[in-house]
Amino acid sequence: MVNWELLTGVSGSVRAINTARVLATIREEGPISRSELIARSGLSKATVSGIVSGLLERDSVRETGKTQPSRGRSRVLLEFNSASMTVIGVQVADDRCQIVRTDLAGSIIDRRDVTVDLNDVAEVTTTLARIIGELADRPGRTVLGVGLGVPGVVDHSGRQVIVALSHNWHDVDLAEDLEHALGLPVTLANRAKVAALGQLVTMPATAATRSGDATSDQPSPRQRTDLVYLYLGSGVVAGIVIGGRLHFGHDGHAGDLGHVMVEPSGPRCVCGTRGCLQALVGREAIVADAGVRTWDELERAVQRGDRAASRAVQRAGDRLGMALGHLVAAVSPSVIAVGGPSVSLGDPLLEAIDGAIRRCAPTAGPLDIVRADEDAPPRGAAMLWLQRAGLLA
Repeated sequence: MVNWELLTGVSGSVRAINTARVLATIREEGPISRSELIARSGLSKATVSGIVSGLLERDSVRETGKTQPSRGRSRVLLEFNSASMTVIGVQVADDRCQIVRTDLAGSIIDRRDVTVDLNDVAEVTTTLARIIGELADRPGRTVLGVGLGVPGVVDHSGRQVIVALSHNWHDVDLAEDLEHALGLPVTLANRAKVAALGQLVTMPATAATRSGDATSDQPSPRQRTDLVYLYLGSGVVAGIVIGGRLHFGHDGHAGDLGHVMVEPSGPRCVCGTRGCLQALVGREAIVADAGVRTWDELERAVQRGDRAASRAVQRAGDRLGMALGHLVAAVSPSVIAVGGPSVSLGDPLLEAIDGAIRRCAPTAGPLDIVRADEDAPPRGAAMLWLQRAGLLA
């Protein structure tokens, strides 16, 4: 349910209910004229006029263009102003933190990137509080709240990082700590999950099916409402969007692929199990498989076509594609967007993933494997706050 009080500034009265009704109509049906608003809302002309004046003053709506009816004078149209307020989104990646300030539609207004040692939780919290505070204090629209995409397992309420094995985080009260420092409401979710929301915002609403996927000679449009975002770095996590909504599962852990066993006799994982996907395709695992010492060295070896490096990337893509093939068969997304630090390996990794998915899920429908938008993670964190506040349609 949309939290109209945040947008209207009116609460606890019949006027608040009427204001919410008018603003909801403008948001969902705008651009719309005042006379159409009166007809749609069932309120009197005087009531609608007073409410619209207040919304214009608050900048929650704005006048835009005119419509010319068949008879009579032209009418000024009203539309919802997504730029009236802002939200801050943060993505805590393996090697840096991305912080953005967006409007209510996800358009980025301002941004900061900062390098931080993720193994030091106190430093992470202090650094984020400082940077977020600086962004929130800059001139512009009111900041409503802060959303964060973080590594590891987050509690269902979006308040605490229960565990992030890759960075040795345990029971970190990040939302509470940041709220105390900032004076703004904060919510958390796993970074891959919020990135899926951000990726959905950047995708066109529909896409044409590829040649050979459609039964007719011409490609047909398909909705972009079912999407998987795959985060590859020190860990492996999928964010899943179904019907345009972020899917958490009953316990909030949907998409946690990193600790799914794919090779029972494989290497031991940090979780204590053998053969987890993360232990086979995490950054350190690919580096070791390629016989190099660092990730930068691996990237250079792949670029020059080194055989051992190319085989290591192919093996990683095969393993990822096999795991994703089961997910594709179950969820049937139209897009898999691959993001995170490991995406720097480029097309060789994406092509290996694509090929393995198609071998493992040969009956799957049209599917695009794409490199994720770089702004999807922090933008998605902002969208997460809006979703949980009831302000995301």
